[in-house]
Amino acid sequence: MANLWELTLKQGLKEIAEGNLTSEQWTGALLERADACEKEIKAWASLDREGALEAARISDDNRSPKENTGPLAGAPIGIKDIIDVQGLPCEANSPFLKGNVPEKDAFCVAGLRRAGAIILGKTVTTQFATGDPSQTRNPWNLAHSPGGSSSGSAAAIATGMAPSALGSQTGGSVLRPSAYCGIIGFKPSYGLISRGGVVEVSWSLDHIGTLTRSTEDAALLLAQMAGPDDKDETTHGNALPRFGPLVPRKPTKVRYPRNGISQYAAAEVIEWVDGGVEQLRKIGVEIEEIEFPLDFQILHDTHRMIMNVEGAAYHEKMFSKHADDYSPVIRTLVENGLKTSGMDYARGLRQRARLKTALNQIAKDCDFIVLPTFQEPPPLAEESTGSAFFNEPASQTGLPALTLPLGRGDKNLPFGIQFVSHLMSDIELLAAGWWCEAELGWRPEIADIRTN
Repeated sequence: MANLWELTLKQGLKEIAEGNLTSEQWTGALLERADACEKEIKAWASLDREGALEAARISDDNRSPKENTGPLAGAPIGIKDIIDVQGLPCEANSPFLKGNVPEKDAFCVAGLRRAGAIILGKTVTTQFATGDPSQTRNPWNLAHSPGGSSSGSAAAIATGMAPSALGSQTGGSVLRPSAYCGIIGFKPSYGLISRGGVVEVSWSLDHIGTLTRSTEDAALLLAQMAGPDDKDETTHGNALPRFGPLVPRKPTKVRYPRNGISQYAAAEVIEWVDGGVEQLRKIGVEIEEIEFPLDFQILHDTHRMIMNVEGAAYHEKMFSKHADDYSPVIRTLVENGLKTSGMDYARGLRQRARLKTALNQIAKDCDFIVLPTFQEPPPLAEESTGSAFFNEPASQTGLPALTLPLGRGDKNLPFGIQFVSHLMSDIELLAAGWWCEAELGWRPEIADIRTN
């Protein structure tokens, strides 16, 4: 068997089921890997060493061929530090939330626990899950950003400190760090996973997402977290996907708005995404170049305005007491939101509704729309977490989106490709992604930590 910390979620679960591995062994190996990597990477806000090992031992003791112990029984998972985990600090990388310890799990965490998952600990987030750089570093080049705001989750997966983790996305906070760190990020359809028990950024844009080293693992996690929750009204009235074993499915037709992308993406980003599209073309996928239904810059400006207003609504009281403790990006977000007029916000919501209808229709008539996962390669860690420019179409409309790694370029930094599909087609999107992962080799590698 390979190093235990190299196992994906599905691989580890298979080894446990076949009696070749215990959860305690797997969890212990991941904690040892964290000991080897954490000083350089800084992915963890807190590691629950004793709690995780004890939960793993209990999982092993309860395992029986005659009993259903849960589809994730014994699987270790990291949780972004804006998501409540009972008994562990939830501080959102903020000085005035220090010592905040939730008494209950968030809805999504509770679902994972019911399925038998082991919570390893809390992964680093940027402050209040917005754009200020965190302490986490990119495992492929320590001088550069891992992306944000799910920076710790992405870096932990990329270095083998966890097989999977939860993140959140308001603009690009699951997809971009996943691509920057060379792993697989999945943002489900809006309303599929409850935000109950999660620190809010923007109520109409926030999503819970997954970060993994396998598309199949994303489907495993999604099945345990999806469903209605009374604490999140957006989860009611949705026709849930049909969950079951994921079957790879070759895409037949995709759409690519290259003209619109080329106006705003860095040349090397376009080159990598063009290369990915060409690989799809060579294996018989029909590529239709289209015009995007809205200029990307207008979409971006609207997205930021909506996010500012809703973020300010959430932070208003805290900001009035603790303004000096807010980092620059989140501080500007709140200040801009407080200054925005209701008329501008209303116009933005109307524009978003039109975009959602148009983009969903385009996505319905093909397997997926291809976009870059990021606008430019990872910046230096102290400067920025990067731009969510090409992640915002899926976040603003609530459409499901997936990023797969294409390879690594200059300075050893990864490049990714993003697929966006129509609402509630999450399983179909993951099936197509899994086919690309297997047949085109668009799969993650575990980082060999480098400093240049």
